[in-house]
Amino acid sequence: MKTSKAIKTNFRTKSIFILIFLIYSLSELNFSQSISDSLSMGKLKIIITGFENNIGDCRFAIDNSEEVYEREDTVWIGKILPIENNQVIVMIDSLKYGEYAIKVFHDENKNGELDTDFLGIPDEDYGFSNDASGWFGPPSWENAMFIFNQPEMTIKIEVD
Repeated sequence: MKTSKAIKTNFRTKSIFILIFLIYSLSELNFSQSISDSLSMGKLKIIITGFENNIGDCRFAIDNSEEVYEREDTVWIGKILPIENNQVIVMIDSLKYGEYAIKVFHDENKNGELDTDFLGIPDEDYGFSNDASGWFGPPSWENAMFIFNQPEMTIKIEVD
C-alpha cells in the first residue's frame, strides 16, 4: 500500500509531465503555424512600364478584396514611387496567397489625383493588373483580379 506522501509525489510527477507535454504541444502548434504561414506566402514582383517620361510619380495600389478595390477613398497597400528609365519595379516580399488587383497611374504633376479632362477622360496614363480596361470607368474587380498562389510571381502592367 502506498503512503500518502508517495501518492502526492506521484501526482506531482504526473502533473509536471502533463504540464511539460502541454507546453511542448503548444510550442509545436505555434511552430507548425509559422511554417504553414510561411508556406502560404510568397514574393510578388510588379513591373510597370509604358511611362512616357520620368517626371512625377507612379501612384501604386494593391487591393485584397472587391470592396476595397471599388472604393476610391482607400487601398489595401498604397505607395508613391519614383519612375526610373520609364518604368517602376515593386517588390512585395511577404504577401499572403490570395486574390488581389493592382491599379496604378502616372501622377505627372504630383497633385495626388488622376487628372481628367472636362468629359472625365484621364489626362494621365494609368493601368491595371491583367492589363484590364473598362468602359466609362475602371475595370471590374473580376477583370483586374489575379490569384497569387506561388512562392514567386511576376506581374506586368503597361500604363497608357
